[in-house]
Amino acid sequence: MISSMNLKKPETLWLLIILCVAAALRFYDYGAFSYSNDELSALNRLHYNTFSELVQKGFYVDGHPGGIQVFLWQWVRIFGDTEWAVRFPFVIMGILSVWMSYKVARLMFGTAAGLFTAAALTFLQFPLLYSQIARPYGPGVLFGLMLVYFWLRIFFKESGELNTGKPRFQHLTGFALSAALCMYTHYFSFLFALIVGFSGFAVARRNTIFQYIGAALVAALLFVPHIPITLNHLTYKGVGLWLGVPAKSWILEHLIYIFDQSLFILIVFLVTLVTLMYLYRENSTKLRFRLLLATWFLIPILIGYVYSIKVSPVLQHPVLIFSFPYFIMLIFSYAGSEFDKRKRWILTLFLAFGLLGTTMINPYFQKQHFGEFKEIGRLTAKWQLQYGDTAITKVISINSPYYIDYYLQRNHTAAKFELYDVTGNEGLQALSETVRKSNTPYFLYAITKPAPVEGEDIIRSVYPYIIEQENYDGFSSIALYGRTKGESFEKINNLTEIKTIKANLNSDTLISMNDASQGKSHKMDTLAEYSPGIELSFDEFLGKGNLVLIAETDLFSMDNTGESVLVISIETSDGKNIQWKGAVSKYVEVPGNRCHVINTLKIDSDIPKGAKLKVYFWNKDKKVVYLNNLQCRVFSNTKVN
Repeated sequence: MISSMNLKKPETLWLLIILCVAAALRFYDYGAFSYSNDELSALNRLHYNTFSELVQKGFYVDGHPGGIQVFLWQWVRIFGDTEWAVRFPFVIMGILSVWMSYKVARLMFGTAAGLFTAAALTFLQFPLLYSQIARPYGPGVLFGLMLVYFWLRIFFKESGELNTGKPRFQHLTGFALSAALCMYTHYFSFLFALIVGFSGFAVARRNTIFQYIGAALVAALLFVPHIPITLNHLTYKGVGLWLGVPAKSWILEHLIYIFDQSLFILIVFLVTLVTLMYLYRENSTKLRFRLLLATWFLIPILIGYVYSIKVSPVLQHPVLIFSFPYFIMLIFSYAGSEFDKRKRWILTLFLAFGLLGTTMINPYFQKQHFGEFKEIGRLTAKWQLQYGDTAITKVISINSPYYIDYYLQRNHTAAKFELYDVTGNEGLQALSETVRKSNTPYFLYAITKPAPVEGEDIIRSVYPYIIEQENYDGFSSIALYGRTKGESFEKINNLTEIKTIKANLNSDTLISMNDASQGKSHKMDTLAEYSPGIELSFDEFLGKGNLVLIAETDLFSMDNTGESVLVISIETSDGKNIQWKGAVSKYVEVPGNRCHVINTLKIDSDIPKGAKLKVYFWNKDKKVVYLNNLQCRVFSNTKVN
């Protein structure tokens, strides 16, 4: 990669330093953290004996081009499926991307521009993260940079002037192969290759046009075997099934994401850019390259944004990583070519502060970047061994049983889960039935994908104690609940009670339950849609930190109350809802038995002065139901996240 004979040159030594830092960051702990959901999905689609099976079941039905899946199929066969083995080639490609970014920026703007670009790609968390996981994003960045490098060699001289001779065969071949690799890697890297390809017609001349068209046709021919698969993929909604339509501010949010969502990193870039613009006087011949870079960066964003609004949502940060390096090159185009002493000092500070931001100020290696599966598997195995498999009812919300089974096998155990999906009303209904039928002393509940927040309240209605729980930055969580022992929900979550308010119920109706016990309760029927409730000003809780409200009531009915709800509502002084959450009682009811309904609400918005807190039972179906002990407790969350 770098000749030892050139180490005396400052630029060569600096490139070596940058690549060593890039390698250190990417290799650090790369195999220790859990596979992501997407990585496990890819591994789950490798268990085929023949290439034909891999095509039909591995990526024909997936929605992504098959290049990375074919590579993984062969790689895992040879090196195994541990994180260290599977991610290794992706880490290598991430390091090579830093090198290629230097080469591309150097061809366009000179040595200093190349070194600043490579330094930025070294420490920014966006390229770092996708260099550490086995997904198409890291390879796609490398193949895109290779494509642009050969594209530049076809049309331009080392000096940046247009090429007046015929392009070299090796450059045409490199362009064709790089374009094909982009097409086989990801459809957004395919899009990027198309944009770069069409850009060629803006700079092509008679001496290059026909050879260039020939190279493009070779790339297209190499993709022909995949066309039937791509046509099938175009019929899929794909991520549009779960990905939301982007907001008007999405593009701005993406720019913020590029800079690690960190004001510190943004300031580092701005100060460096302003300093370089002062030191470097723009050469007008570089305008062409700046326009190209801006085009390559912006067009994929605009196409993705319009497509997401008009057709199906596809826009998310990772799919724009293929065009991201060219925005960085555009920023550092003002560094120019000469790498003098002043620029060496600026680069030193830029890299040092960038590393400080990545490792300390916005600590990349301490953050949870994806859903957690490894630790959930370990804790499941640990609790089974500690309490006994038959003593725990287990439920997990996960995209495929394979994702948890993979890590259970790594922990030399197996587990039977009663449910693997707790999404939507059907999922909540299935969870409630599982909870009610369970007769074990413990209940395990794990979440690895978005699940209704009501699930925990349903479980706590029967299993009120928590033995142990872990939350992985909101991406995943796991908890072991107990019927008769453990910590209270409030204590284990570090909640400090501020106030308890009880509703004034008319407990004057004598009811007899099928367990031969009797008691007086507040009766609701066809004439009573709303119970007496709680209403007070929210002002007394303002300024007391993060608040959690827990409403509870005991309920008895001879049949299921349908859609009746225990409501917590926070309203403005003129009655407009700020937050509203209801716990549907049917999920915990057992006709003929007293049950406990819980509704937990975390305050996630600013509450204006004059707002009102309301808690009540909404007998939506106007059935006969009996209530006791309707109350609301207000807590301050003292837990430091």
